[in-house]
Amino acid sequence: MKNKRPCLPNFHHILTALLTACAATAVAEGAPSAIDPLDYVRGRRLSERVGQLVPFSRGMAEVGLGYEAARMLKAVISHSPDGDQANEANQLLKSWGIDQLDITDTNAAVINGTIRKHLVRNRQALIDLKRVETLLAIGRTGEAAPLVEAALAVELTGESSEIQKNILAGFSLSAQELKEANGTDAIKARLAKSVTINRLADTAEFLRTAHPDSGDAMTVLIKKVYPESQRRAQARSSEQERFRRSFSRRLPENARPPALRVEDDGERGGGRGGSFSFLSSRSERGEREAASLPSAGELAEIAGDLGNYDAGLAREFADLAKRAQDTETDRKLLDDALNRLAKRGPLQAVPTAKPPGRFLKPIRGDDEASPVFNGQRVPEYRLVFSPESIESLKKEPKAYTKATFICGDVQLKNVGIRLKGFIGSFRPFDGQNKNGFTVKFNAFKKGQRFLGLKKMQLNNAAQDASFIRERLGYALFRQAGLPAPRVGHATVVVNDQPFGLYVQVEAATTDFLARWFEDTGGDLYEGPTDITNWKNLDLDSDPDNAKRGLLLAFSRAAEEAADARDLTPLREWLDLGHFARFLAMEIVTDHWDGYVSPNNYRVYRNPTDGKFYFIPHGADQLFRNSANSLHGSSRGRSVVTEAFRSSEEGRQLIEESMRYLLATVWNPALLEEQARQDYERLHPHIVADPKRPYDLMEVEDRVKNTLEYFRKADRIKRWQLLALEDPDLEDRLSRMSSRSRWGGFGGRVRR
Repeated sequence: MKNKRPCLPNFHHILTALLTACAATAVAEGAPSAIDPLDYVRGRRLSERVGQLVPFSRGMAEVGLGYEAARMLKAVISHSPDGDQANEANQLLKSWGIDQLDITDTNAAVINGTIRKHLVRNRQALIDLKRVETLLAIGRTGEAAPLVEAALAVELTGESSEIQKNILAGFSLSAQELKEANGTDAIKARLAKSVTINRLADTAEFLRTAHPDSGDAMTVLIKKVYPESQRRAQARSSEQERFRRSFSRRLPENARPPALRVEDDGERGGGRGGSFSFLSSRSERGEREAASLPSAGELAEIAGDLGNYDAGLAREFADLAKRAQDTETDRKLLDDALNRLAKRGPLQAVPTAKPPGRFLKPIRGDDEASPVFNGQRVPEYRLVFSPESIESLKKEPKAYTKATFICGDVQLKNVGIRLKGFIGSFRPFDGQNKNGFTVKFNAFKKGQRFLGLKKMQLNNAAQDASFIRERLGYALFRQAGLPAPRVGHATVVVNDQPFGLYVQVEAATTDFLARWFEDTGGDLYEGPTDITNWKNLDLDSDPDNAKRGLLLAFSRAAEEAADARDLTPLREWLDLGHFARFLAMEIVTDHWDGYVSPNNYRVYRNPTDGKFYFIPHGADQLFRNSANSLHGSSRGRSVVTEAFRSSEEGRQLIEESMRYLLATVWNPALLEEQARQDYERLHPHIVADPKRPYDLMEVEDRVKNTLEYFRKADRIKRWQLLALEDPDLEDRLSRMSSRSRWGGFGGRVRR
């Protein structure tokens, strides 16, 4: 039998012993604790484990064990076999403001309080920098500069320092550079340059796929004109490499995608040229990024070719190229190119001003509930449950139970409340979770309403850290003549316990239908699953008058149309142009979880014309991936979507709808401003939310990503429309959508 290696205690056993030692009673009040935290670790175990104790101590402090963490760090300093570990421990104690305190039981409360104070301060400094990212995404450098100045006044160490470094590198800046800046105005100037660098880098990234010659050249130009941009590139490369290694370690070698294999680090089959994706060939990418700067004549030629697609981007490219030239002759060449480009119009992609299909407008104007939905205020709703009602929510969360609803001076008794949500957003009622609620005011008392509403949906925003996506998204649908609910916000208190900020969505009742349709007596169905599952779709209207046979006929017509690649069978059941506009809006807003999946949607049969109208639902995951396919997802295969995608007429209707949306409704500047206003109004409530499931840094990330989405989507959708007449461009752009969650193909049907 082979000799077995001695079994060393694992780290968890050691930490258990350490915490037990920390809890031991001191031998005398005012004296240091009798047990050294590292008494259990000596010799080889000490040298093996002591390096792990500093980050572990940081984690202990963050969960409230500050004094125990300080004792452990002091022990590390005493027993560390090398100076680096002792120095790291000293730096951490200093960052907590306790390096001059005696680490004794008598000072435990002071130490805990001091550490907590410094941790909160340090965390706030990082949150402020994330807030700066959000502000810079919309060019508000004046508001960002004071936040940067205040955040840099806080000395950070360890992981916090690395986070700070990475955030600033994303701005192409360093802490030292900003600290050396002479006042707020100087910081503002550096931030303004950072905005320019990031905008140019984002454009170059897009062009490296859409128009590789200009994208590759622009990457080199940025490095020459803005040497500090290397910080941003290095930070992104480091993050991509970290993700790459982390992902690849989870898979056996033969199960890894080609780009993650050790022997073949690039993509097989070639031809992805232009992607910044971490899955593209690093060697090929490196060669392209290291390419020498083209001559001024070549740059002028590239700018001219780019101008055939997008004169605005071409002028931006030529201006950058001019700034990179060293001689007056070369600058003159680029000046001439700029003059030629000035005569060309911007990219328009032939927008269409007339909407295809029926354009619906609300039949009714403002009502009693309008102030809640138009953003004028954030009301507080108090929900009061009896012990019996609480037990009912726990045992039967989807059944209405009695409660009292209070808003200001209004008190309504015997309202019905149940939990809402599905796989992604449902939370059991246990007093700890932030639950979503459906409030039905007339559930137990006929005719009872609140602000004229029969029902209220209070979403917990479990899948929307920004809290604003549903409000922005549904507003776009309504502006495009598509029925969609109104959205507001409210804070909720349950049995005197604050539950935080909620997204209040207009419920799909006959009141909602009456705002859009003259006849509210039709059937209203709700996903998930497709209309082909007609027997089991939830019915949100009167079950006594339901006519599921009509839904069955609609479903069969859609299947027939998809099989035949001809929309003729659907003409009886759909306003084709109206549905195409609905689908185009789902695509441009990236409602990947909507009907295209099919998952979240409602569909109403209007008795007036006998046609079915789709209504957006569950739109809390919008505005994420701007590179989706122009004609919808190949992932979900919803039957009506497939009928449109597979027919020439359907695809043309989608294209016409997309042109209309880009020409009228989709205005990035207005969308950014609306998002900013909503977030500024909600920010204090988000910060104060005691049950918020997100760290504030994640909230800022989601808001920033949402703000950046609007311009990116506008640009790529216009290029995708141009690509309909350019097979080579279509092929390049399809590489973007093939890497997105939507998958699919971007161009016309290939017979």
